[in-house]
Amino acid sequence: MNRMADTRPWGFRDYVRSHGFHTIYLAKPIRGRPIKVGVAEDPERRLANLQNGNFEELCFHRFWWLPGQAIARRIESSFKRDFARANIRGEWFDLNPAEAVEYIEAAIVGLGTWNLTQSQMELLQDRWARKQYGMSDAGGSVPPVTIPEPPR
Repeated sequence: MNRMADTRPWGFRDYVRSHGFHTIYLAKPIRGRPIKVGVAEDPERRLANLQNGNFEELCFHRFWWLPGQAIARRIESSFKRDFARANIRGEWFDLNPAEAVEYIEAAIVGLGTWNLTQSQMELLQDRWARKQYGMSDAGGSVPPVTIPEPPR
């Protein structure tokens, strides 16, 4: 099982929840196919729930942190519509994972929004927590993270 849940910083889930972040994710069996698209506030918990009902070991192919559930759902809906021909059942698709990644990245750009990686989210949360508790960023342990402005 993916070990990210064990390594996320203290307070990470609360930070995500309080700021409204959501992910769009691609999960798959370790062997590669099929691929599942979904939206989650807590992708690690979602993967654990999916694993409970699946005899093959699952992993994330990729996930993107987005500024809200509405944006993530919009991308998920368009993915399901545009790849209906490859739908196996529910949210599972017989697609090359690279094709799915390309589609989601193009959709993010097309909506003019931003996305963050897991490590960028953890840095953002760390900076927020340090500010909340009056802790210094001194020492260079926390590089600055900026959220890019959407293209106009």
